[in-house]
Amino acid sequence: MNQRHAALTAALETLRAMGWEVAARETRRGGDATRLAREAATENWDAAFAVGGDGTVNEVLNGLLGSQTALGVLPFGTANVWALEMGLPLHDMSRAAALQATAPTRWVDVGLARGGEDAETFGPRAFLLFSGAGFDAAIVREVEAQRAVKRRWGKLFFIFVGFRQALAYRGRRVTVTVDGARYKRRVLFAITSNAQLYAALFRLPPDARVDDGLLDLTLFHGGNTLHTAWHFIRLGVGFFSRQPDIEHLRGREIEIRGAELPVHLDAEPVGSTPLYISIKPRALRVLVPETANRSLFE
Repeated sequence: MNQRHAALTAALETLRAMGWEVAARETRRGGDATRLAREAATENWDAAFAVGGDGTVNEVLNGLLGSQTALGVLPFGTANVWALEMGLPLHDMSRAAALQATAPTRWVDVGLARGGEDAETFGPRAFLLFSGAGFDAAIVREVEAQRAVKRRWGKLFFIFVGFRQALAYRGRRVTVTVDGARYKRRVLFAITSNAQLYAALFRLPPDARVDDGLLDLTLFHGGNTLHTAWHFIRLGVGFFSRQPDIEHLRGREIEIRGAELPVHLDAEPVGSTPLYISIKPRALRVLVPETANRSLFE
């Protein structure tokens, strides 16, 4: 029995010992988690737990939208951003299960994204955490194309790819529209946030809420490697607000057009711009343990 299977078995036993009826289902390919979550919602299960990282969480939530079945997570991924936002231990799946077994539920917003000319590239698809267009999505796209290496090296592989991408990546000219207001900018990347924690490293922005009916857009202006490095240094020390080359906007509908930029949703590559994003207020029910980041909620 491998480490992952043993940890999962112990977590499921914890849930059963705390009074839950549990049925485990295995995914074999992309899209399986969404299908299984949709079945759980149709059968009126109280919760569907995503076993994995933020990509698995994203698949599960896309099957639960609008239902009474709550989203839970047993973390076993690379970044595990939603698990961190919920204050769950990343290396103790049984403890994570126990914290959620008695947790109340809350309704949260999700972003709905679609891409490409005439929205033919992807979507509509929901995201819980964030969407990125540009430099960070280029990193995600390269990493996800080498999943075996990602599984072996984890965050170190993201850092290596990020450094390599930074040497060649240049800012692109785009037109950004937020609730009808139009902005022409040269950007390295644009991050649309629903939650706070980005890449398991930074709170971007720190005052974002998952139930306020709004999306937070951060534009990183610049054109070359030095600009990219300067942005990441400031992010690392939490010094990015009120800077002339970092722009923060907030709204319900966002559109990014112009130069073709790669796009990711919850750190999963999905396509490229044009990108259209809207907010779907309080569309997802989630388990919120006592350890969760309370500043996420109104």
